[in-house]
Amino acid sequence: MPYLHCILESMILDSCQKLAKAAAAAAVTPGATSPAPPVYETPRLSRRPAAVPLLAQQRACFVYITQKPGRTLRGIFGTALPQHRTLGEEIIRNAAAAATSGSHGRLRRADLPMLQFTVAVLDPLSRISHPAQLDPHLFGLYVVSDRGKSALLMPQRPGITTAADQIATAVREAGISMRQEAVTMYRFRVEYHDEE
Repeated sequence: MPYLHCILESMILDSCQKLAKAAAAAAVTPGATSPAPPVYETPRLSRRPAAVPLLAQQRACFVYITQKPGRTLRGIFGTALPQHRTLGEEIIRNAAAAATSGSHGRLRRADLPMLQFTVAVLDPLSRISHPAQLDPHLFGLYVVSDRGKSALLMPQRPGITTAADQIATAVREAGISMRQEAVTMYRFRVEYHDEE
């Protein structure tokens, strides 16, 4: 069975990239139809999240589009909380948004062969109350103030080595005033699905 599990995991990883790439291609191709998310039959005997295929789970994600060689960032889009029913739908919407909006400019169909897609799947957010509960090498950080300002930092961000660095960076990027606003912090793990 471990062999079968490895094959299934490989298919899931491959599916995340294929879905992101197909959605981005459809978004930059006039008249193209966006791919449909995979449909899965949910087993009746088990309602455990592990029994539900990854693309059928409700999970948040970010889609990164980089140009080969050099991995120059061409597009990124995602959210801290899921906005759609399944990860498959989330990937489709985020890949299309990463390809067509943002400060990196809209991609062209001619760019597609030179692009690489990475899908960062976020575990559910877990509220924390103290910096000791945070390790910037293992956990990402999402901060939100009582005034609705927020920022999200992925784990292993260059230049951030301590929990204090991670919190200070997130608060600064969100534009939160610690003297005037209450802040709630959440940590999360990330599972990267990268074409290598």
